[in-house]
Amino acid sequence: MSRCCNNNSVSDSDVATTTHVPCTNIAGTSLCRSDRFCDVVCVTGPMGPIGATGATGPTGPTGATGATGIGATGATGPTGPTGPTGPTGPTGATGATGANGISILGPTGATGATGANGATGATGATGATGATGAVGAMGATGATGITGATGATGATGATGATGATGPESCPLSGELVVNGGMETFSNNIPTGWTTTTPNLITQITSSGSVHTGVSAVNLRSGANLTQQITGINPGCFYEFSFFAKGEGTQVSFTASVVFLTTGADVAGGTISVRQQDLPFDSRNFGYYRLITTAAPANVMGVRIQFTTTALGEQSMDLDDVSFGTQ
Repeated sequence: MSRCCNNNSVSDSDVATTTHVPCTNIAGTSLCRSDRFCDVVCVTGPMGPIGATGATGPTGPTGATGATGIGATGATGPTGPTGPTGPTGPTGATGATGANGISILGPTGATGATGANGATGATGATGATGATGAVGAMGATGATGITGATGATGATGATGATGATGPESCPLSGELVVNGGMETFSNNIPTGWTTTTPNLITQITSSGSVHTGVSAVNLRSGANLTQQITGINPGCFYEFSFFAKGEGTQVSFTASVVFLTTGADVAGGTISVRQQDLPFDSRNFGYYRLITTAAPANVMGVRIQFTTTALGEQSMDLDDVSFGTQ
């Protein structure tokens, strides 16, 4: 609130030095009341240009708080900015550590008496037998002991019974074939031989077709020639041999030995020669030989036999047939 003066000026009570200004309105009418206060705030004249801000003077001492004016409370002004936080004060000194309390242990009590032993429990069942361990390595063989003295010769034992007589060795038979050299013939059939094909067999004496002697026998395709021999010993082995050659390249033959028994016949051995495997050059005979199986126990004799197969008029020359014990 402004106070009016005699010259119609107002004094700002909030300022240390009083400045008097006219307390009039624009029309110049005085606004001072009887209590020498203005009804309204004086109108401020136009502001001159703002001068340069002078240096801030030192803050003067705070004046005494004036009396609270009567008037409506003005609107709350905006909250000013929060001032900066002041520095943290120094940490106070740590207080002294209190004294440790005294721990007092009581004396150890006496050991109590040992209790009585409990009754022995029942014996448990016997466990299963464990697996047998691996066999240990064999120890080294000990050194051979010294040979003891030779004991006295015992009395000669009684002679044992004579054993059964073993089988006799096969006696030499000599030549068993009759007219094996093919030197004698009867009606073109070698003496001592038989055949079911007489028209296919003939005596041959030409040079180059005889192995030894003066003649041989010639067998054409389909011919057969047989001789039966007796005096065969059971269990013996026999040798069968002969010489043969082809009259042509397409000639083959089979020579066989059959043991004759009281039962069925028994094969003793066979020689087979294919076509073109039989020598066919003049004077070039092939030699053939076999050893029979052992003669059966019920043997009665043996049969030797030749059969021939040839192409066209080709044939085989046969000479020097032999059969006897090995």
